[in-house]
Amino acid sequence: MDSARHSREAGRLPRSLVLLASAALVAGTGAALWALPAAPPEGWHVAPGATPAGHRTPASATPETLVAARQTVAAPAPPAAPSADAPAAGYRGFLDAAGEPRPELTAAGVRSFAIGHVVAGPDGCTPHWAGVRPHGGDAVAARIGRLRADGGEVWPAFGGPYGRELSATCENPARLLAAYRRVVAVMDPPGVDIEPAEPAAGQTGETGQAGETGQAGETGQAEGTDPAGETAARRRAAVLARLQREAWTRAGSTGGAGALRVTFTLPASRDGLRPAGREALRITREAGVEIESVGLLVPMGSAPSALHDLAVAARAARPQIAVALGVSPDAVWRRMGLAPVLTGSRDLGPGEAARLAAFRARNGLAWLSVRGARPSEQVLRILTGAASPAAPATRSRLMPGGHPVP
Repeated sequence: MDSARHSREAGRLPRSLVLLASAALVAGTGAALWALPAAPPEGWHVAPGATPAGHRTPASATPETLVAARQTVAAPAPPAAPSADAPAAGYRGFLDAAGEPRPELTAAGVRSFAIGHVVAGPDGCTPHWAGVRPHGGDAVAARIGRLRADGGEVWPAFGGPYGRELSATCENPARLLAAYRRVVAVMDPPGVDIEPAEPAAGQTGETGQAGETGQAGETGQAEGTDPAGETAARRRAAVLARLQREAWTRAGSTGGAGALRVTFTLPASRDGLRPAGREALRITREAGVEIESVGLLVPMGSAPSALHDLAVAARAARPQIAVALGVSPDAVWRRMGLAPVLTGSRDLGPGEAARLAAFRARNGLAWLSVRGARPSEQVLRILTGAASPAAPATRSRLMPGGHPVP
């Protein structure tokens, strides 16, 4: 009897208390987040404002909106802010609010998640989740609650390729601030991720052909002038600056540490960032926002040069980010994330994953992630460091000069 009573490890809470805390967390978050149908994701190149066709069915006829809770959602104490010389997290998992659960992420030890995307509702100023919850799937609130109860941090991702971004549709500064503030108050995240919608093809002069010929640099800058996008960027920057100041004030008054962290996730190619992305970073930084890191979304297919192209994109974006953030190029690596976008799970094998992990370690990248198709669990464990990077024999992908990549 006594041996059974003392079989629990010292310092570990009883299972009944853990279950009660988890249930309370889910219930609290559920009071703030409601499940919503919208256009389901279909690809990575849907024009802004378009409604892509999909295979998911709405869980209900009620639009999912993010509404403020009557009281603050309980959450575990946020981790201490990382030093300027250390990566914030080795791997950032992405969760589609309208997608299926991703248990393999937590199994691989991932504790930092971006969940998206938060877009504008029908009135243009109400935050909604993009996508349609799968039939019989968990509510977003329940999923977030479980992640946080397990010690994970969950960042809302604003924007994305589906629906309209709040800063592009909500012209009233007070209502836009209220929309962002509502999401932050409900989720109480350590930070927010911004993923501005890509311009429609042909608007920036940076099509795939331009990227292949290398002619999208200054020409793309001139052709990519987007007054509407610049206006939206300025609205968003003013809101982020205000939210960061408020977070710092709260932290100072309560003796807490850190502030609302801000990251960007932007499309990139062999030419680096697109002009609109560089401009968004510059405008945001000049508004007084501290941008912690910039993630690069780089398409990765099955071509032999795919991994090399990923490294080329990162190196091309490095000086561009340095200029936009006003920092030295040497300091950019640790403020850069890299997220290959897979078209199929076989685009990134164990051998490529090992080289990608080595590239991150060698250059001190802030984090890695994967978008698009799900990689194999072995690949995921290599990228997160949960498995040895030693990879099975695979065909080597070389640079034109014969050097291994990245």
